[in-house]
Amino acid sequence: MRIAEVASVATAVKREGSGSIEQLVWTLSQGLVDLGHSVTVFGVAGSESPGDLVCTLPGPYGHPDVPEEWRVAEWVNIARALERADDFDVVHSHGYLYGLPLAALARVPMVHTLHVMPTLESAALARLYPTAAITALSAYQWSEYPDVQPPVVIPNGIPTDAFRFSAEPDDYVAFLGRFTPGKGAVAAIETARRLGLPIRLAGWANDVFAAEVAPLVDGEAVRFVGPVYGRERDQFLGGAMALLYPITAHEPFGMVMPEAMLCGTPVAAFGIGAVPEIVEEGVTGFTVPAGSDLAPAVRSALTLDRALVARVAARRFSSTAMVLAFETLFKEVIRRSGVDQGKATGRHP
Repeated sequence: MRIAEVASVATAVKREGSGSIEQLVWTLSQGLVDLGHSVTVFGVAGSESPGDLVCTLPGPYGHPDVPEEWRVAEWVNIARALERADDFDVVHSHGYLYGLPLAALARVPMVHTLHVMPTLESAALARLYPTAAITALSAYQWSEYPDVQPPVVIPNGIPTDAFRFSAEPDDYVAFLGRFTPGKGAVAAIETARRLGLPIRLAGWANDVFAAEVAPLVDGEAVRFVGPVYGRERDQFLGGAMALLYPITAHEPFGMVMPEAMLCGTPVAAFGIGAVPEIVEEGVTGFTVPAGSDLAPAVRSALTLDRALVARVAARRFSSTAMVLAFETLFKEVIRRSGVDQGKATGRHP
């Protein structure tokens, strides 16, 4: 198949060091290339692609030559891909469903993936185009809008070679994420203190960190290590006895949980949003109701078989599983559209 992967334009597409959506586009593109498909990534300047690359904008949001309204920037990126629709068998848009109005004008079928929780606007768009091929990250993601529930759920996938199994962790629990009120960094620190466990925090410092988290950091029981990528992220997660995930904001997925699991690190989390779909209770972690005491979940998580945690995560959340699911979906939407099957279903050398 000839596939266009249209990234969002918040950051450049890269394997490491980019935004979560853009990084996932890279991973998916690499997997499709490995299967023999021809893949072209559409994204901002500075992007990288395992296949071909078309830079549609001179930079991400905030660049002086990019439209100030971010939705317009996303629209431009998608439109640039559709200008070249004849070069592809299917176009896969990651641009917040803003490609839906263009699908009827496109000369090839489109697939749309929303990577955030849907809003009233998202649901309205989906209702306007009820036959569009929209994928969900979890069953929970669209649960507030059952009338527009996408029929296909494809969880985010992670390259298993990026995270190594760690049978013997160090003596700390971990928090990895953005420092926003909904992520629960303070709750993670308080839980670790009650249990008498050292905790290490990773992520980008911001105003919330400075105001609420930094005063709790003492460099010993509570340590801040900054942002971690690549090998550092692998070592940070693999070295933890457990990942603490006391979120209070409902999320459609949560990549850090399966990343930790791939290292053998179990998860202790508040069971809201898509968390119950990701954490296999009593196997890869434990959950408690949001706002309750997380400590019992942490204690239980520390007893789990780390090797089993890693095996289950690899089976459920590998990038291979994600890539194969999208390959199957692409072939199906092409078949339904009536595109010439001779060129669409084969794998290119």
